[in-house]
Amino acid sequence: MNRVSSQLTIVLRIALPTIWFTAILATLVMLTWAVRGRAGLFSNPYIWLSIIFIIGTGFVFVRFLLWRVYRIDMDSEHLYVSNYFKTYKYPYSEVVSIVDAGILKERIYRITLKSKGSFGQKIYFVASKVLWLDFKEEHPELSDLWVNEDLD
Repeated sequence: MNRVSSQLTIVLRIALPTIWFTAILATLVMLTWAVRGRAGLFSNPYIWLSIIFIIGTGFVFVRFLLWRVYRIDMDSEHLYVSNYFKTYKYPYSEVVSIVDAGILKERIYRITLKSKGSFGQKIYFVASKVLWLDFKEEHPELSDLWVNEDLD
């Protein structure tokens, strides 16, 4: 089993959201403690709307961008998809294609499954350039999965 996703995946999926939410909540707690009702800071509706906006946009960013990135391992027969808590194994017969997602050229790829899997039908991963190219060279029999990749 070869890892083809970048080590940046754990930072994007786990570390960055944890640090962001911790920093926002710590700032909110420190601000509440420092003011302690003297300035009437939290009676201002604009402050509440700003706090809700900041927390909401952070949640949307994490949910729809960062948590869509998975760790991918591959061998000659199966594709392994992990969110660092659960790992699912898919045979290549269930994979339609592995193509460049077009977001960051040759870095973010999209795996499309024939039917919806545990993490959805479209799975994104940040590829380690070296590991991805090594895997493609070692397994030319799987080249029909990424044929649409080099259409420039």
